[in-house]
Amino acid sequence: MFTRIFTKEEADALLPELRRVLKEMRQAKAELLLAQSRLPEARGVERRALEEEIRFLIGTLEADARYLASLGVLLKDLDRGLVDFPARVGGEIVFLCWQEGEPEVAHYHPLSGGFAERRPLEEAATLPPKVARPGETRPGA
Repeated sequence: MFTRIFTKEEADALLPELRRVLKEMRQAKAELLLAQSRLPEARGVERRALEEEIRFLIGTLEADARYLASLGVLLKDLDRGLVDFPARVGGEIVFLCWQEGEPEVAHYHPLSGGFAERRPLEEAATLPPKVARPGETRPGA
């Protein structure tokens, strides 16, 4: 189902890289919106240059999104800096949920839920302990 299952510690370790990538993506998005807003009035060489810039910025955003996916994280909302990490809490596969500005990953929600259903990880202590499943021998699985 997921390429990677994170521990809280693994998710926390990725936060500096996520902050860097999210900042770059927001900058590219702002430049893209500006270029797109200028496109209707542009003509000739200026229009072709804007079209090329737009293609480049879209490609940059797509490459960054693929990079985040390759890390195993799910970008839920670029503007809010909302990222989910597949994880196991209390024997259940859930999403660890982090929003930019938070110092660490401290929340989770069910796969079928979203940000509105976030719960503190401290609540996970009340859940049943992790049960090993057949065939799961990877660390963090």
